[in-house]
Amino acid sequence: MSTIHIIVKVKQAEVLELGLPEGKMPVVVSLDQGDENKMLRSSILNELDRVGLVLNNSMYDVLNFALGLYTIDQVVSRSMNGFQGWSRHMVVYLVVHDIDAWNSVKEPLENYIGFLSGDKWVFNFRKHADDREVEISEQRNAGGFTKVSLLSGGLDSFIGAIDLLSSGNEKPYFVSHYKTGTESSTQEKILQGLITKFGADKFSSSRFYVQPNQKNSDAQKENSSRARSLLFICLGLAMANSLGNDIPLILPENGLISLNIPLTKTRLSSHSTRTTHPYFVDGLNHIFPALGIFNIIINPYRFKTKGQMMVECRDGEFLALHSKETISCSHPENSRYTGKAPGLNCGYCVPCIIRQSAEKKFGEISTDYALEDVRREPPSQKTKKGADYRAFKMALEKLDGMSARHSLALQISRSGPIPYENSTSLDEYISVYVRGMNEVKDFLNS
Repeated sequence: MSTIHIIVKVKQAEVLELGLPEGKMPVVVSLDQGDENKMLRSSILNELDRVGLVLNNSMYDVLNFALGLYTIDQVVSRSMNGFQGWSRHMVVYLVVHDIDAWNSVKEPLENYIGFLSGDKWVFNFRKHADDREVEISEQRNAGGFTKVSLLSGGLDSFIGAIDLLSSGNEKPYFVSHYKTGTESSTQEKILQGLITKFGADKFSSSRFYVQPNQKNSDAQKENSSRARSLLFICLGLAMANSLGNDIPLILPENGLISLNIPLTKTRLSSHSTRTTHPYFVDGLNHIFPALGIFNIIINPYRFKTKGQMMVECRDGEFLALHSKETISCSHPENSRYTGKAPGLNCGYCVPCIIRQSAEKKFGEISTDYALEDVRREPPSQKTKKGADYRAFKMALEKLDGMSARHSLALQISRSGPIPYENSTSLDEYISVYVRGMNEVKDFLNS
């Protein structure tokens, strides 16, 4: 495993000499949209201009930090640079306004971002050459928004949107990130459905296109994108912070997926994503205030299974009508290989199996899957396509023989530390894991 030095440039004119050994050249990641050699394509500034919001310097630095890491994650190949083709060692140089504040959270940041991506990160901060002068309007939340919520196009975030709009006392602002046509069209369909049902004056939304430029001559293609969740959270946080320091960011994700316990011993690295893991979210909630960002990140569904989210949705009739339009799949573009239209939920990956289990609990499976029914036609367990089905079967068999509380506590900590406040909180994490797995068991055995 080699150490890769990476300079993140916010402005094209920035200059930094690292004094690396002869022949050792740093990777330069330019975020400047005016740079012909930029490593990132983004609509963020255009969208912020459209809605008339300005980022303060603290949020500006946090967002550029997330953009830099998201770009690095996809232009530095794991197979070419990582230990055993996975974990990379990266030293990153970034510009910030308050260097003392960033240095105070340097070690926690390295720890939590490493937890998220499975890499070894080292961050070196330097001060902006020119201070950025901005004026923040006192009327920045003239629309009276009460919460910002992520809207990915998935089933969980759709339920989160319905619950907020059906509560009667919330006016949410939805934030989406897309990088493909499928993601974009799915989000547009969902937003149009929400407008038709609740009215355009009941909420607002922003959709951000952000995608690393893997065709850049200095880029290496990397298919994994562990840091995408950090970017998505920071996009939502940027909107919440622009509206007010007291506006919370809602992260709607069911508890089973958030914990994402490795189904087998071989799934502790690349298969064990930590997108909304409570340890990661808790870490961000401790770090951001030190950087001047006081908006709290909340997952109100961390103790609910996906099936519970569907059953307890505040407007089940509307959910039943539109849930099939959402995408929860790991690779929806793969449906074209089966002769069907691209953009279908595949039906055999981990999120799709959990989704079908939830639909069964809700009443009926109404989504059109590329593999119509994984129970009737399970893919060969010797193939990559059948790996998740096989892993669920093995995990459920293991769980059947596990009843002691301490054994279950150890099981849910396999994907990372659980930040529980007391024994009751720990029991809730154990419970959502067991209930979520039992939903899958009920589906697969039906």
